[in-house]
Amino acid sequence: MMIKSSGRQIALISNWNVRRLSAVAQAQVKTDANDEQEWNNAKPYASLPGPSKFEILRYFLPGGRYYKLNIIDMMKGLNKDYGSIMKLPGILGKPDMVVTFDPKYSVIIFRNEGHWPIRRGIDTFEYYRKKIRPDIFQKSSGLVNDHGESWANLRTAANPIMMKPKLVRAYIPDIDTVAKDFIRRVTTIRDENNEMPDDFQNELNKWSLESIALIALEHRLGLLSEVDNPENQKLINAVKDFFLLAYELDVQPSIWKYYKTPTFNRLMESFDVMTTLSKKHIDRAIERIGNQTENDESQEESVLKKILQVDKDYAVVMALDMLLAGIDTTSAAVSGLWYNLAKNQKAQDKLREEIMKLLPDVHAPLTPESLNSLPYMRACVKESLRVAPIVGGNMRCIDRDIVLEGYQIPKGSHCVMGSMTMAKDEKFVERADEFIPERFLKETQSGCPSAKDFHPYLMLPFGFGARACIGKRFAEMEIEVLTIRLLREYKIEWNYEPISYANGLIVTPASKLKYRITEL
Repeated sequence: MMIKSSGRQIALISNWNVRRLSAVAQAQVKTDANDEQEWNNAKPYASLPGPSKFEILRYFLPGGRYYKLNIIDMMKGLNKDYGSIMKLPGILGKPDMVVTFDPKYSVIIFRNEGHWPIRRGIDTFEYYRKKIRPDIFQKSSGLVNDHGESWANLRTAANPIMMKPKLVRAYIPDIDTVAKDFIRRVTTIRDENNEMPDDFQNELNKWSLESIALIALEHRLGLLSEVDNPENQKLINAVKDFFLLAYELDVQPSIWKYYKTPTFNRLMESFDVMTTLSKKHIDRAIERIGNQTENDESQEESVLKKILQVDKDYAVVMALDMLLAGIDTTSAAVSGLWYNLAKNQKAQDKLREEIMKLLPDVHAPLTPESLNSLPYMRACVKESLRVAPIVGGNMRCIDRDIVLEGYQIPKGSHCVMGSMTMAKDEKFVERADEFIPERFLKETQSGCPSAKDFHPYLMLPFGFGARACIGKRFAEMEIEVLTIRLLREYKIEWNYEPISYANGLIVTPASKLKYRITEL
């Protein structure tokens, strides 16, 4: 089906059209937040608690209370200092941000996200794609930064492909091959104590890039071989720099919109590397597809081929974003899961029992049917994303006036829902600091808290509704497959201080990942 990119109409594809997804949020709850009397009785927006513009500068600059704090501690500090709802005033060209730390506010915000939800993008990313590389991004700057009809067109084209369970399952055998290659590599890079090298996070990045490249490009890049192309490491480094530098420029106070700082120039160089190297791989993949003969009709067509059939420009942008978004995010999620399993041997043993039933023969391949019944694995992944989240929260721009906790929040306000903080708050989660996967099992376990008591909007690691992460199913599949292959043959331990985290758009480990990995 072709997508119309002009006029006000877009193609609606089966059950995945954007209007239906957005309507899901509006159907969840009923609220009278828009009631005129309630609005008139509410306190004015200007009276929201929070620091002044001067205090923002002072707090985030050297010596300030939030300076150098990672996003986990920063959000926790804001919650402690200002309560469950606050305002961060916009400075240096940035808009105000209303920050909330209670899931009941999330319900109202999502209900009022509008027909085509707007989530504040990354300004430096937008600048690069629209100002510096319009040759690639003229039609779309990608799902992260696009809004309105251009976003809806791309999302409508991609949803039936990226979120189709059958297509995701079709990649399991190939992703299993990558996972087995990586586990073999793990056994060769251990030291005399069976511990991982200091740069093991980079090794995980190689695995995640190799995996997502196979999905996005139908091609192995060779990152796990002894003759890896140095360009692959350049791409990994550039993506890492992007998340760190963009946080400094787009989240913290910065004058880059008025003066192009050295940090800004470094970020633009990182964008150049990311775009140039990724585009090279994508062009080769498109050429390979063009030279292919007709495939067996019983086989599922690839992600890239399916999107190419819709629109070549969309296919290029989607492949670029898959490569960039699928490296640090997935590897960070794996590092958190492995850390929590290493620190909680009972949970690791219980998960291994489930894996042994799935794979009694260690040499048996994983199949599309293999991952259908792994309740404890999925509970471990969910609990790890709660205890060690990789994003600070969800963002929306409301499309009408609302009232939150007796305060007027005017139409167009940018709202940040601090799910990272809420998911570890004892007000909302029993035994919040403990890693207890059993809380996410359908049947309540004796002596364990239950997720049935969770507010449904408390924990949304992949977002919500129409703007939920489009690669969610692929990311979960990659994480599960790799962890299956690790625990089927090995035990993982952690013998050091708790992991620390770096400042960035996503939460990545700052500690050396010195896991101890030994044969069973």
